Amino acid sequence: MGEGSAIVEKADVTNVSVTRLLILLLLGAVIAWCPIVFSQPGLAANSQNGAALPARLVGHGGPIKAISISPDGKQALTASFDYTIIHWDLSGEEGRVLARLIGHESAVNDVMFLPDGKRAVSVSDDGSLGIWDLQKAQLISRIQAEVFKVLDVTVSKDGRLAAVARWDGTVRLYDLVDCSEIAILKGHKGNVNAVSFSADGSHLYSAAYDGQILEWDVQSGQMVRPVYRHGWGINTIASLGANRLAFGAIDGTVGIVGIAEAAKIAELAKRDRPIQAVKTSQDGSLLGFGDGSGHIEVFQTSDLKRLEGTVVAYGPIWDFDFLPGTSQIFHVGLDDYAIRWQVAPRKLAKIDSKFPRRFQMARSDDPGELEFRRKCSVCHTLTPDGANRAGPTLYDLFGRKVGTVANYTYSRALQNSDVIWDETSIARLFDEGPDVMMPGTKMPIQRLKSITRRDDLIRYLKIATAPKP
Repeated sequence: MGEGSAIVEKADVTNVSVTRLLILLLLGAVIAWCPIVFSQPGLAANSQNGAALPARLVGHGGPIKAISISPDGKQALTASFDYTIIHWDLSGEEGRVLARLIGHESAVNDVMFLPDGKRAVSVSDDGSLGIWDLQKAQLISRIQAEVFKVLDVTVSKDGRLAAVARWDGTVRLYDLVDCSEIAILKGHKGNVNAVSFSADGSHLYSAAYDGQILEWDVQSGQMVRPVYRHGWGINTIASLGANRLAFGAIDGTVGIVGIAEAAKIAELAKRDRPIQAVKTSQDGSLLGFGDGSGHIEVFQTSDLKRLEGTVVAYGPIWDFDFLPGTSQIFHVGLDDYAIRWQVAPRKLAKIDSKFPRRFQMARSDDPGELEFRRKCSVCHTLTPDGANRAGPTLYDLFGRKVGTVANYTYSRALQNSDVIWDETSIARLFDEGPDVMMPGTKMPIQRLKSITRRDDLIRYLKIATAPKP
């Protein structure tokens, strides 16, 4: 007897067994006949290739500005206000930190895997482009330009070129093989917020506060034409194949632009808050947007039909990315961690966000504490075991020499400073500003024009930072 005969004989034991076998065979035939029903991104399981996934990625010391998922979906990169990039292993229910990448001297605004998954690029408020070797956890090159905020970076599909959007009104092109700047593209009349390559890499699109989307020829570096003019500034764009771009604007508009038509051909949404992020899945089948109030919506790119789930987080949504082959995303914003969410069927991972956050608290009986929360708490903790954020802990601040907290990477300006922190030096810091008192520091510009508020802050710091008996 062959194997088929043996199976039939076993199936003949009872009528129940026969019925079950017929049901299984029928189900298999249906799946084979209609595979699309069972392979839609919205119906993906709450896992990646059957493996568990982390609900959160916890490790930063400040709000997260950007996230990128690797081409194979097994790793992630997060970029933060705390000046660092974290490289994550997504296998297992707890995200594992593979490396903490330190190389920028200010908030890191965007990060992106290269197509090979072994390298990455990043941009920062410090005006530089970072190129990283992820296998060695090393900075290959940091290409510095004038210190203007760089908000967005994109990479060509062949991984050779990167383009960045700068707040000096320019777009810059970089050769990632030679690690060099190769072109400065000028044409916008305002801060440039977003860039995106065409599908074939021959053209580049940029969007800015001037409300324009411009098209550039990559080889010549020349502007081809304005593709679209919006009445408000445009924050973000994403390519939708050969002839379409999605954009998100300050006035809450999410639209689709036809490149050949040089006009808006569809409007997906009009929100009450600015659109901060627009992104497509790696296979191009899904398009999503996130706004300033914490909403994320996802659409099928084929017919622009919205999937069923809408997430409402503690806004704003600064960035998100899709896990390949699923409708799941990780999104980031004012929290110190990234959060996973499944679009369809809608399933939000269990999270523990607290609102208002430590730096959003508007009430305090102590005016000095209020100033600390407003001016200092995003970057600094007050406890000896508090993780360094964008700045070191302020514990035991008074009488401490500048630049001496262990395990914190200071700028050269602070490493070489002889300043001792006391009432006088802190008053000077807020009177003149860090940029004047210590030129070259990476501390953000903070000034207090009110002497009363300044003195309230100093009084509070002297009490709150004092070592506890």
